[in-house]
Amino acid sequence: MENSKNQVGVCYPKTAIVIISYNNAELTKECIKSIRVNNPAEIYQLIVVDNASTDGIVEWLREQSDVILIANTENKGFPYACNQGIAAADKEADIFLLNNDTIVPKNALYWLRKGLYFNEKVGAVGSVSNNVVNYQQVPEQFNTVEEWMAFAEKNNVEMEYPYEKKGWLVGFAMLIKRIAINKILEAEGTAKDRLPEVLDNRFSPGNYEDNDLSIRLLKNGYELLLCKNSFIFHHGGKSFGKQQEKYRKLLLENQSKLANKYGIDYIPYSYVESALVNMIKPQQEEFSVLEVGCKLGATLARIQSKYPQSRVCGIEKNEKLAELATHVAEVTCTDFLETDMSLKTYDYVILDGVLNPKKKADEMLKKASQCVKAGGKLLLTVDNRQCIRQLKGGFTLDEIVALFNECGVALKDFHYRAAVLNKEEKKQLEELMASRNPAERPLYEAERFVFAAERQ
Repeated sequence: MENSKNQVGVCYPKTAIVIISYNNAELTKECIKSIRVNNPAEIYQLIVVDNASTDGIVEWLREQSDVILIANTENKGFPYACNQGIAAADKEADIFLLNNDTIVPKNALYWLRKGLYFNEKVGAVGSVSNNVVNYQQVPEQFNTVEEWMAFAEKNNVEMEYPYEKKGWLVGFAMLIKRIAINKILEAEGTAKDRLPEVLDNRFSPGNYEDNDLSIRLLKNGYELLLCKNSFIFHHGGKSFGKQQEKYRKLLLENQSKLANKYGIDYIPYSYVESALVNMIKPQQEEFSVLEVGCKLGATLARIQSKYPQSRVCGIEKNEKLAELATHVAEVTCTDFLETDMSLKTYDYVILDGVLNPKKKADEMLKKASQCVKAGGKLLLTVDNRQCIRQLKGGFTLDEIVALFNECGVALKDFHYRAAVLNKEEKKQLEELMASRNPAERPLYEAERFVFAAERQ
């Protein structure tokens, strides 16, 4: 932070840190202490909105001279409380939504602020953590907070390639550019509301409001960055941890609300297919990747982040997906089968779940294989119709191998992802395997097959 003061042209707005508290007093105190210890007081504003806690945290917060406290007399839910905190912030301040069960190590906020102003296209940034979804979790594993703080000290440093573009960011630690918030509210005609819905209250008491905000940022032309050099410790699961069934039901309900709002369920299209990423074994730093049916571009963005010198691009014919994906990777909205690809070849061509036995699978596979350079690889995933779960669509293993042979594609590597079976499905699988060769188990246990192939 001291170095930034001496850099010409560097002038970041103040950061308004908005924390929602609901009991968990000791964790809230620990979070606030970490902010104070590891950040210069002049760069942030601390706002805590309490949702009617009963553990004494409100009384403690009232005694803190550097905390702007909003004490609700009833639980307003996470989105509404965040909106209260944002409304109380300085009008020029960027907004940092931070869970109260986090610990902010040294330099974590610094690198987030650097990422937010990496360029004018960036609308929001997020941190990596020990306990988080959306592929924001670091692979390291430690048992104590002290060990994680030691990790943070080594991780939260300057990196040559610290950013990964995302289709959405988890709201546990999300820094949002104020001008991006203003643009969204103006576009939605709610900028002058008494309490503008920066976070959509329909997702109360919480979950999927961060997905929704991310979608709105992308729709308004902004990019979202994961800052790999900003690690924030997250205890996780403290608000809903004792109510797992209630929490699961809430997730399903709010995912449905998100789908209804946009006319499409974006969530299944936001996943990284890690098995395909792991099959990329480049012989040189510079190589090219085409993903046909790239959805929201998450897999392409992961490849670009892992191999910064690579050139990645995608084709997505669904207009709603492509609209967002263009802010995550280089994506063209078109139908692959209707696009002239005669002069374009790539080191890797990805077909992730796009082959459909009822929709010109042979044409798709042949054309994709023709886009692969000599010595390059065709990477594919297909659902296994033979799975004990009786998945709709997809292929049996025999069918996909026959399709490869028909299209002149030679299989080079094969993996499968086992289905997560319930008790009844496990029983059915064991009864079936009792009379079969153990080597056939993947035919019924696999939910998805993963292949690497070459054009013959």
